[in-house]
Amino acid sequence: MLLALLFADALTPAQNRRRGRRNRNQVAQVDTTSLPKLDSAGLARRDSLFRLDSLRRDSVLTARADSADLVGKSSLDRPAFTGAKDSIIEIFTEGARKAFYYGDVTVTYGNMKLTADYMEYDMKTGTVFARGTYDSLTREWKGQPVMTQDGQTYNMEEVRYNFNSKKAKIKNMITQEAEGLIQGQSIKMAADRSVSITRGRYTVCDLDEPHYYMKLSFAKVITQPSQKTVFGPAHPVIEGVEIPLFLPFGFVPNRPQRATGLLMPTFGEESARGFYLRDLGMYFVLGDYFDLSVTGDIFTLGSWALDVNSRYKVNYKFNGNFAFNYSNDQTGEKGSTDFFQSRNFGLQWSHSQDSKARPGMSFTASVNFSSPSNSRYNSRDVTEALQNQISSSISFSRNWNGKFNLSINALHNQNSRDSSYAITFPNVTFSVSRFYPFKQKNRVGKERIYEKISLSYNTALQNRVNFKLADFDKEDFSLIDQLNNGMQHTFSIGLPTFSLFKYLNFTPGVSYGMNWFFRSSEAFYNEETGRVETKMGKQFGDFGATHNYSGSLGMSTRLYGMYNFGKFRRIQAIRHVVSPTVSFSYSPDKATSFNGWRTLTYTDKSGVEHEYDYNIYAGQMYGYPGKGSSASMSLSIANNIEAKVRDIKDTTGTGSKKIKLIDQLNFSTGYNFLADSLKMNNIGVTMSTSVFGKLGMSANANFDPYAIDEQGRRINTFNVVKEGWMHPLRLTNASASLSYSLSGQGAINGNDGRKDASQGGGGGNKNTADYYRRIYYHPLTGEYIPGGWLYYTNPNVPWSVNFNYSFSYSKSYSYSNNQLITNHRYTQTLGLSGNVKLTPKMSLNATSGFDLMAMKMTTTQLSASYDLHCFNIAVSWVPSGTWQSYSFRISANASALADLLRYKKSSSYWDN
Repeated sequence: MLLALLFADALTPAQNRRRGRRNRNQVAQVDTTSLPKLDSAGLARRDSLFRLDSLRRDSVLTARADSADLVGKSSLDRPAFTGAKDSIIEIFTEGARKAFYYGDVTVTYGNMKLTADYMEYDMKTGTVFARGTYDSLTREWKGQPVMTQDGQTYNMEEVRYNFNSKKAKIKNMITQEAEGLIQGQSIKMAADRSVSITRGRYTVCDLDEPHYYMKLSFAKVITQPSQKTVFGPAHPVIEGVEIPLFLPFGFVPNRPQRATGLLMPTFGEESARGFYLRDLGMYFVLGDYFDLSVTGDIFTLGSWALDVNSRYKVNYKFNGNFAFNYSNDQTGEKGSTDFFQSRNFGLQWSHSQDSKARPGMSFTASVNFSSPSNSRYNSRDVTEALQNQISSSISFSRNWNGKFNLSINALHNQNSRDSSYAITFPNVTFSVSRFYPFKQKNRVGKERIYEKISLSYNTALQNRVNFKLADFDKEDFSLIDQLNNGMQHTFSIGLPTFSLFKYLNFTPGVSYGMNWFFRSSEAFYNEETGRVETKMGKQFGDFGATHNYSGSLGMSTRLYGMYNFGKFRRIQAIRHVVSPTVSFSYSPDKATSFNGWRTLTYTDKSGVEHEYDYNIYAGQMYGYPGKGSSASMSLSIANNIEAKVRDIKDTTGTGSKKIKLIDQLNFSTGYNFLADSLKMNNIGVTMSTSVFGKLGMSANANFDPYAIDEQGRRINTFNVVKEGWMHPLRLTNASASLSYSLSGQGAINGNDGRKDASQGGGGGNKNTADYYRRIYYHPLTGEYIPGGWLYYTNPNVPWSVNFNYSFSYSKSYSYSNNQLITNHRYTQTLGLSGNVKLTPKMSLNATSGFDLMAMKMTTTQLSASYDLHCFNIAVSWVPSGTWQSYSFRISANASALADLLRYKKSSSYWDN
């Protein structure tokens, strides 16, 4: 090891052995005529002593000369060559000290690493020359030099690098600078890694022959104090054509991932608001966890907008974003009949917490609050402009080992059509999970029946306010008076379950509930109107509670029916599962003053005395106990039908599979035994299924068993009695929906959609033209088309088509002019959406719909995108309707040039 350190050229052990052999050859040529003759044993002994003694003298002298250098140097400061899979050749003649390395060579020197297929190292000057080797079979260069230093990579054809001065001379080098590539034919690299380039070019296209680039006559990459590229006279070259637009000088800064800077605007025109300048502003980096952008829009007809957006993120803790916009929106010119002005705002906030940050505790937020017309004026796409209802939620939850749960929420809903808002805050929910208070921890013997008794508790506090923006213009409007609040407590007692006859499962239960109210109302007789009216008290002006308690018993079972067609039939068997559930509940009469019931006695204008029963907690957040006892039964029958069919994909012929014919078909109704009239509930029917995993179907209907009188009011007579067996029930409402999807996976590795770029998909040597077909007859009318129509029908492209149909029906009655009017309301809509990827770079999308009742198209939108490697093209078109518009945009894929190399042409739906 010591000998290896002392050699100035850092020779490997194999090199030392070769040099030793050369030294021995030189010693053998010395004149030995004057030396005494020795026998063979003496010669051998003297020769070995001589070699040993010479090694000792050389090592001592070298150690004395280089001992001072060893203090400040180590072998890591010298180039270390590895690899050379083919061969190593060394030349130490005529004063030359060179080594030649062939085949996948790597040299490491400090933080610099250089790889190439061929290297030549001059030990006297400390210079290495590296290049690739030419493969005559493939006619390509392989193993061209690649230098890596301080995370920067340089690709080149040839390089001469001096390890002592750390300077290099490079031929045709390519290096990455941010998103761009800098290429030069003649390059010199200084010790500080600054690079001087002549006849270079800068581009963001990574092809060998880029689609476009800046041709640089001279450029220099500066590394101190910060890295940037400065160039002299330059001009653009697009598709090999030099454009005579010369820049005297310029620079390419090394842009970090996050940097404060200017945000480039977009330009355009709207007939309603004039010429515009949008999204002009600044982006600010505020620390490692927060950033902020402030942009503005301005229109020539007076409209303007301000947008503030920010993001924040702390790894493993939380992240979120915040956005706020305020705008002054004007359409038309002042003084004209079509002039309209409004002020709008929007607030969005999203926050999420990492689940590992605080186990058992979470905080999330999704806030979207805006003025009614904000989405109409400040949306950038049709989907956002069509959104009429938005909602928000802020939630905090805490869990204590699954036993106790606390949730605090704030909710918001708004409808832009009628400017109505509903805000719930705070909404507090606390629950105690089910537990068994009498269960023994260390039980001996069988479980006692009382140990199965369970308890659970849940409470909820809600505060809700509903208002419209127009309410604020009223003088007597008070937001606190619109507040509707209350608190609910529910105690559930679970009794032991049991079974009868092995198949009937019974579940008894007892529940107790209490509702708290913070205001009350009072009824009085108004002599002017001759009516009983109610006056609501002040908010938080009173406190009261109602109590509700009931007992229940539920029974459930499951019935199976099977019909076998035969093992060798296509349909082997059908199974029908019926799951009936019957529950009974009883609640005594709770219409007492303790639960808020009062009786108003008054005398009307005719002198007749009346009594009016009412509840002082009516019209509030939670309900109050009704009058009279209740003994009700509810019945639900669920059905599921499946089929067992042969699997045609099974080559043995014995395989089978299950398919669902009807996922669920449910019937439900109820009956109140103690009601004075209308004891039976409506009959509800719901059904859903999926046919072959493609066609989804769902439907529901509601039937009323009671008839109506001449004025459309329900009467205590069954409809079958009044109308006969042909109309046993009255249909009140129904709805149905269908959805069907088709898709093809495709295989489009080639540019034209084929599985292989050189061979057609599915076998054969099809080219792109083979997928074009000419149709000579109209597909609908059958009319002959002279010359035909050309269609592109490539079966390998991925595509999907989705159809959906919805239907709803409702029936109501109105009595006017001594005549009963039946109102039938129908809605039917048909929707269509699809996308197809013609090539790996090109995709088409379409969404549309048709209103079957109005017989007109709904909003239709067509869009396409095409990736041109360095550029991308996006087209969007709404051909008709309120939101008629189009947009065409072409821009560079590289974010560094996205604002500079971009063209956009569009029309706004405001132009309609």
